[in-house]
Amino acid sequence: MSVIRTEGLCKYFKDKKALEELNLEVPKGIIFGYLGPNGAGKTTTIRVLLNLAKPTKGTAYILGEDIRKSRNYLRKVGFLPDVPNFYNFFTAREFLSFIADITGIENPKKRIEETLDLVGLKNEKSRIGTYSRGMKQRLGLAQALLPDPELLILDEPTSSLDPQGRKEVLDLIFSLKGNKTVFFSTHILTDVERICDRIGILKEGRLILEDSIENIKKRYRKRRVLIEVDNLEKFSDKIKETLPLNFLEIKDNSIIIEVSDIQYTLREIPKLIVQNDLVLERLEILEPSLEDVFLEVTSGV
Repeated sequence: MSVIRTEGLCKYFKDKKALEELNLEVPKGIIFGYLGPNGAGKTTTIRVLLNLAKPTKGTAYILGEDIRKSRNYLRKVGFLPDVPNFYNFFTAREFLSFIADITGIENPKKRIEETLDLVGLKNEKSRIGTYSRGMKQRLGLAQALLPDPELLILDEPTSSLDPQGRKEVLDLIFSLKGNKTVFFSTHILTDVERICDRIGILKEGRLILEDSIENIKKRYRKRRVLIEVDNLEKFSDKIKETLPLNFLEIKDNSIIIEVSDIQYTLREIPKLIVQNDLVLERLEILEPSLEDVFLEVTSGV
């Protein structure tokens, strides 16, 4: 089942095409990373999905409901904006109690305690005004999770956080995998690589790539090998003479080569090292990072 499905979704602002023919599908129970440079259309997409902006053309189906015809699906959606705002004089428990009152959550005391426990704020009694940015993000997630939604939409949930705050928020998001469907936009590629099952990459309002991270890395894998020996200069001369190379780079204390036949190369490198009385210190097949893929597809479209 697809929790989010868009069909030819477009959003125009005068002369600007913020979204153009967006066809996106997010299966149930996964963590989906929505990537793109600033201004690519990520926040516009979220606003349309949440019925905060009307599509110019096309539509989207959230939990099976057409967003043009119904807003009932919003009861099953939790949302965290990029910069959540709070009443600083509340404690976390008081704030969630206030939210529960205005949204009509059933059995609020039990649900509030469960949610505070989930985000690691159950024992926090201080006022929100004293919270760190990471604690506020966790409280924002608690607010989004309070109604026990099926879909969680997060807009840049780790932006401006320090490393510890990012780790806490990412660990929390990852813990929801399988129980909730999580759709989050970001431009921090390492966050996505760490916790996401599937990604979509947006550029200038167009979806240019969508697939699982595993499939994307396979598709963009280059046959690159990193080698470290005790005499790089000597080895680089010999390897140029011996192996058919597509690419060679000396970086720090390593040689990185790109070849057409990886198995042949892995057989020949040890022979070459022994023949030239060198010491092999490291031999590694390099996998592409998500950053490598992102830069390749966004610069080539």
